[in-house]
Amino acid sequence: MASARTQYREEYAPRTISKAALRGLVEALVDFKPGLPTTSRKIKARAISAGKTTELEGPESWKATDPHSLADLQHVHVELLLVRSEHRRCEIHVEFRGGRALLSISDYETGWGKGVFEDMRALLGNLGISSRGVGEILRRAYGLLDIFQNVLLVFSVAVFAVWLSGRGATYLYASLALFIAGVMPAMTHSFHFLSPPRRPQVFQEAAATGRNFPWAESTAVLAFVTGVLELVKALVAIVW
Repeated sequence: MASARTQYREEYAPRTISKAALRGLVEALVDFKPGLPTTSRKIKARAISAGKTTELEGPESWKATDPHSLADLQHVHVELLLVRSEHRRCEIHVEFRGGRALLSISDYETGWGKGVFEDMRALLGNLGISSRGVGEILRRAYGLLDIFQNVLLVFSVAVFAVWLSGRGATYLYASLALFIAGVMPAMTHSFHFLSPPRRPQVFQEAAATGRNFPWAESTAVLAFVTGVLELVKALVAIVW
């Protein structure tokens, strides 16, 4: 009879990861949650590029990427299998492909899944693999601006019309800020259409610092916040 499976998944935004982070991940998984009553542990890593696949097991499986050009890597998969009994196990999968990192936990009746998932999230954060902090907040906020860009543009025109009717300069500033917040996603899409971005490189020898900061997203979000504050300022001036 097949075991019931409980699954936990989380996907992270694109970021460039150093080979040192991959090595740190594999080495951390070797001794991951040593208190679990496992009967066996198996860790392996698989690297795939055009026409080539490398798979290694054990504490040095992070070397699976060595035979590959980092610029051509299409998929890197790290797996840890924690076995409790013949039909009870917990599988940890960390995948890097398509410019994204994915954490997946499959728990087959061990009861470890939730705890393993939370500890893995913390581990990936400490290694700089998962997206977190201000950059991730900006990306999420930018996603909302991307959805409502047409609404923001219409709203900015309406606020501009109010300024033309003789209102103070605060309405002009709010209109310009909201216009920038709405037009930035459209400009980004147009730029990508005219000049398609290169496939994001997942791994490189050293960590990339500046490239991971979302400058376009931060500009749009800052403009939106500025526009809202200016509108609030104008409304407060009317009330008082």
